Amino acid sequence: MAISKKNKSRISVDGKEYIWWVFTEYDQTEFDGIQVKAVCVDQTHFIKYGLQQKENNSKVVLALKNYNKLVHLSSPPKFENDEGIITKIGINRMIKWCKQNVHEIQYALDRNKNDLTEPEKQLLLKDLQKIIL
Repeated sequence: MAISKKNKSRISVDGKEYIWWVFTEYDQTEFDGIQVKAVCVDQTHFIKYGLQQKENNSKVVLALKNYNKLVHLSSPPKFENDEGIITKIGINRMIKWCKQNVHEIQYALDRNKNDLTEPEKQLLLKDLQKIIL
């Protein structure tokens, strides 16, 4: 299914094209309030981040398009600027941060299995990272 490009921005990170936008949503997603979603143009995966998260419980979601596989990566840096606004620079930093080798995983889902051991979570993350590289 195509993604409407209206009110969305484009960015290229390490040779992959993404469409990204900021939106507000409550009770429907991992984040309540203002959030950003960056979807790879081939629609294999997306990254979501809630703006203005509490520092002790912040996360980034890296997922396949159909939510069959996803990880919540703990303790990301703030990607928005001091005014709470995320820009192209912040989106670039967010995507590159997800590609880093070491992450603490807050939650993981592999199809219907969400009780993964820590080694299984790390393997799942490596599988997802292969897609975003």
